[in-house]
Amino acid sequence: GETKGEKVIVFKYKPKVRYRRKTGHRQTYTRILVNEIIKGTGE
Repeated sequence: GETKGEKVIVFKYKPKVRYRRKTGHRQTYTRILVNEIIKGTGE
């Protein structure tokens, strides 16, 4: 199923104009389970 990664802090800043934005972001990704890997004949 889907799960979330580590939180990444996003900080936007512009000097001299009192502009600061701080947000967090967690990327979702799909987790899979590989049961076996079958080697082919190598044709």
